[in-house]
Amino acid sequence: MSYRLSPKTLSRLPQWFFFLATVIIGVAFVRFCLAVAAGRAEAVARPAGVEGFLPISALLGLRRFLATGTFDPVHPAGLWILLAAMAMGLALRKGFCGHICPVGFVTVRLGRLGQRLGLARSLPPRLDAVLGLPKYLLLAFFLVTTFFGMGLADIEAFQRSAYNITADARMLRFFTNPSATAVTVLAVLALLGLVFRGSFCRWLCPYGALLGLLAKIGPTALVRDADGCTGCGRCRKACPMDIPLTASPRPMDCTGCASCVVACPRPTSAVRFTFAGRPVPWWTTAVGACSLFFLAWLAAHALGLWHSSLPPAMLARLYALALGG
Repeated sequence: MSYRLSPKTLSRLPQWFFFLATVIIGVAFVRFCLAVAAGRAEAVARPAGVEGFLPISALLGLRRFLATGTFDPVHPAGLWILLAAMAMGLALRKGFCGHICPVGFVTVRLGRLGQRLGLARSLPPRLDAVLGLPKYLLLAFFLVTTFFGMGLADIEAFQRSAYNITADARMLRFFTNPSATAVTVLAVLALLGLVFRGSFCRWLCPYGALLGLLAKIGPTALVRDADGCTGCGRCRKACPMDIPLTASPRPMDCTGCASCVVACPRPTSAVRFTFAGRPVPWWTTAVGACSLFFLAWLAAHALGLWHSSLPPAMLARLYALALGG
């Protein structure tokens, strides 16, 4: 007997793949930090993929790259991940958010759990828009500071500082030994995620705000056939960002996850993606996002620009100080 995966299941496979990959990278990084603390740094390699959690460093690396044409020697993988995410945002909606981002994965799972528990609620569009302002204010702060508030010499000095070099280890310490304030904030964010689907992504994530702005001018749109739509509401119920039916063809919160497309009960979905005005299959954003990510990963390895070029002995010494301080 043959078994065929449903579009709904297939649409979720990339998120699960990248989430599990993130877990593996996290375990590898913990092993690296333990080896460094024990004075055996040479025994375990530091996984460069952990730099995906250093978006500020990646943004500074982008500023340096645009000014000099050279990659950040400290966290080059972070810059590659940022460039890939921006390419996805420009071409494929917020494909990075919908198919690759592990934080987005957790946000979606919280929203689904809230729906099962009967906790999910929707807000009026105007209030939702007001609550979404902080992420754009945060994005504006980071962009202005990076591109106008800091000179190139300041950026390069920060990149080579011990704080930036070991930022991932400091982040690990934050999560393994959080303060009471940090635990409270995380608990509040989790509770909001249970009640309001995608609340962190919709209201607070500056990374997603940047990709949403790029998606707004990109060629991929999410359109609804108003004449063919029965108004059943299944598309909004399936949407992890709780986007209403009346949204514009390029809603900035749309992650391109295709949940709405595959949830439509019509044989020919009343919701679909278009690329440059032409209809495309529901899986376009998923396949495109994964392809762009792996192309960036392959290019980085081919050019020798994925792993830090700093001397291993220097890295071991700085990480030992950061983990023991």
